Amino acid sequence: MNKEDLTETMEEVFDGDEGDNILTLTDEDGKEENFYCIAELDYEDKLYTFLQPVEASEDFDDDEVLIMEIVEGEDGEEMVLPVQDEALLSKLIDELNKMAAEADED
Repeated sequence: MNKEDLTETMEEVFDGDEGDNILTLTDEDGKEENFYCIAELDYEDKLYTFLQPVEASEDFDDDEVLIMEIVEGEDGEEMVLPVQDEALLSKLIDELNKMAAEADED
């Protein structure tokens, strides 16, 4: 699944055994791929989620994170949109690193 092919379809699945939040993203061809939601960030009045694939994939490096904005769709359901602005991506990664550093200090 190419990152560019991901649509704003989101299905949240709770895996009670592992306690992990998993999002299932569906591409425009209908192919589904599961991602761990490793963090959420409220930044400049918008909500973002940081995702990593559940299963290894040739489309994603092991340390690669997919950053999506969580928005409300026309039907009131939550959906995600890929963040494509490079400057915003940098700011979001910096904020995530700050959060991780603060958590390490505690």
